[in-house]
Amino acid sequence: MDLMTLGHKNGGVFSRHDALDAGESDDSLARLRRDEVLFRLRRGMYVLSETYQAADDTGKHLLHARAALAAQRGKVALTGVSAAAAHGFAIHQQDLSVVHLVRLDDVSGRRTSTMNQHRLGVPLTEDELCRIDGLRSVSPARAVWEVACRSSLEAGVVTADSALHQDRQIEPLLKDLNERFASVPGSRRARIALRLADHRSESAGESVTRVQCYRFGLPAPELQHEVWDERGELVARLDFWWEDFGHAAEFDGRIKYDKLLRPGETAVDVVLREKRREDEVRALLRCGMTRIVWSMVMPERARRSMSELQQAMERSRRLYVLGLAVGA
Repeated sequence: MDLMTLGHKNGGVFSRHDALDAGESDDSLARLRRDEVLFRLRRGMYVLSETYQAADDTGKHLLHARAALAAQRGKVALTGVSAAAAHGFAIHQQDLSVVHLVRLDDVSGRRTSTMNQHRLGVPLTEDELCRIDGLRSVSPARAVWEVACRSSLEAGVVTADSALHQDRQIEPLLKDLNERFASVPGSRRARIALRLADHRSESAGESVTRVQCYRFGLPAPELQHEVWDERGELVARLDFWWEDFGHAAEFDGRIKYDKLLRPGETAVDVVLREKRREDEVRALLRCGMTRIVWSMVMPERARRSMSELQQAMERSRRLYVLGLAVGA
């Protein structure tokens, strides 16, 4: 087996011993690293440089996670953020330079600049360990709880929303873990995150916006509200809708616009098409509309943004629900 074949097995990660068995030597491995053919993930663990460079931040994290698991020889499993990433859940504002593992034995965990071995706080049941593409990990529900306990409220809701959006059958499993995680540090914040979680949320930006609405006392919006025209055709699915206020909001993130881009279109084409859609929605619903971007829901600006949104909602309520003139 040559090195290229090795580099396309086991998720792309292989060990020094694998390379030596394939006919390489320590000198050739060193040369391949200098020539940037190989990238060293950790001592004795490699990946093809082209594989590493092609991966996004989460993909790179999982390559490091695969190497860390291989080095521990079955004594650990992915936990928290690393487990959530392995399950394909959305990750928000997490340090992906550190792989999170949980010890499966009674040995004390250790921490380095690139790896955090957590001691087993809440005992693992047999069905709370699984394998995903060869990676040993805690179960999806447990991963969500761990992220929610160890992270900010925003990060917890983003991951929980993503998990529920991917598989609603996880919901009763999340509830089953409530009592077992009751004494874990951060569990109160985690319970709030899970109470706010909603399978209808379709992006991290939508999740964070809802957290800020909760934090600053705005009414909870209806999610993915469908707007139909007089011909019975679906015009739009609004990210947020407040029926009692006659107000809608859309989260405008780069990912969203990338998804909306049609063959041959530019970003300007998408913006103009979205503006026409917004005008049609306003005409059909007779409502106000707010466009939300990432900078508006970040901590340093969230209070001001939510105050402005609340004011816009009140203007819409007076104009479209109560039928009062602006300023009346």
